[in-house]
Amino acid sequence: MTTLTIGLDGANWDLIGPWLSAGRLPNLQRLVDDGVGGVSESCLPPLTVPNWKCYATGKNPGKLDVFRFDRIDTANRDHVFHDATDFKSAELWDYLNDDGLTAGVINKPSTYPPKDVDGFVVAGGPDASETTYRSLESGFATPPDVEAFLRDELDYAVHPSPMISPTQTGAAEVEAVLDLVDLRFEAAERLLEREAPDFLHLTVFYSMALQHYFFNTDPVRRAWERIDDHLGRFLDDGHDVLVMSDHGTWPVETVFYLNVWLAEHGYLETQAGVDSALCRAGITKERALAVAKRLSMADTLGRVVPERIQRLVPWAEGVKRDRVLSVLDWEQTTAVASNQGPLYLTIPSDDPRYDHVRDGLIRDLEAATHPETGASLVNAVHRGEQYYNGPYAENAPDLIVDQGENVHVSDAIGPDEAVADSGVWKGGNMPAGIFLFSGPSFRAEGLTRRASITDLAPTLLHSMGSAVPTDVDGDVLDVFAPDSEPANRDVATRPPLSGTREDDASDAAAVEQRLADLGYLE
Repeated sequence: MTTLTIGLDGANWDLIGPWLSAGRLPNLQRLVDDGVGGVSESCLPPLTVPNWKCYATGKNPGKLDVFRFDRIDTANRDHVFHDATDFKSAELWDYLNDDGLTAGVINKPSTYPPKDVDGFVVAGGPDASETTYRSLESGFATPPDVEAFLRDELDYAVHPSPMISPTQTGAAEVEAVLDLVDLRFEAAERLLEREAPDFLHLTVFYSMALQHYFFNTDPVRRAWERIDDHLGRFLDDGHDVLVMSDHGTWPVETVFYLNVWLAEHGYLETQAGVDSALCRAGITKERALAVAKRLSMADTLGRVVPERIQRLVPWAEGVKRDRVLSVLDWEQTTAVASNQGPLYLTIPSDDPRYDHVRDGLIRDLEAATHPETGASLVNAVHRGEQYYNGPYAENAPDLIVDQGENVHVSDAIGPDEAVADSGVWKGGNMPAGIFLFSGPSFRAEGLTRRASITDLAPTLLHSMGSAVPTDVDGDVLDVFAPDSEPANRDVATRPPLSGTREDDASDAAAVEQRLADLGYLE
């Protein structure tokens, strides 16, 4: 028997519930009927990164030293992108390996560059990248024979082609995502047969891109029906199965341009640059990428256009991400925001003004409302070092904005108003995801539970007979069948393993370009 985790990026019960009720997802319904689960609460911000690592480690970001895809280094006025080597923690498969068990990991975000394990790692998600226009063709898996098998036998692809993006959401892009869903499950089935790992993790990521652009309409329903079809392959072999997500997806009814709000309230000042000149000339990333795809020149542009030039071209909404930093008047700016939650002060924490400015920001943001409906734009604003805990909590963003219901927080500078009723995404990130344990070891109780995403790794470790490291935040969930072996065994603990990676880091600029191409940093 292999223990399986099937991770479905951005899944939540409200999204898929109508399709379950209509009988469109019979295999998932079978898992619900035979298993136990419910809502899994992700860590803030509710994003792919850090939450796939929160799942894999059982820890909050204060113990990982990574709080989202990127961070703003205000001291050096720099925008830093993370890869797998930046996370300071071992993962559940490291502990399984230490106990003599083998593990395979397929397509989990934040695994690039892939590390050596007793088993295999196939990196994926949005962060395994070469450039904006070129997908990664090698170096995405360890050991080398697994990568060769995937490439030669399955014609494996890390990313869909053509890539779905803010201005490219047509039939070809949708079909490419659906084909990639098929390919992910085929890879899992073939590697399960070929390698026979004790534990196998698979993430389906790009279905989330469809949810961003289409929310709950036909392309997303088709993706879920495709996923459900493939789930049936794993239900009759006696495996213990966990189906889970890193966060959920809700409809975006309001876009809150936080940096525009900061400018309106005197916290941020900008100065003219090349970005605004290009915007006035109608030259945007969306238009450039659309033309490149239409002329079949994407690969050529990826090779010949320098990254620094690609990064200068603004988005249609305006200036975003690292280009935000380039248009700031740093001497007149006291705060700058990233997407979907993190906010950074330019004042050092030991400056006498720091607490006054931060307290004022919390007060002002928590009072922010939609100008027409009066609805709150944020649920709460947390001090970073207090919201997180662990040895790296002091490295957290100064503030974490918990987005209001159906609100998407954008970092774009350019819109005339801080609040809009629509944006690029139709579906945005929310903290409530899913978890569902099913199989011989687990109860048949249905969707009755709530858990933290950090509970999943300790529960998996205990289910497989491994001790739980003492530094995790999560607990072993009471989900086991009364007559099962895990239910009749006390939870054992052990000292944590080192999480230090010696691998070479990836190109941060390339990671950013892939995320930007997706619109995933929107």
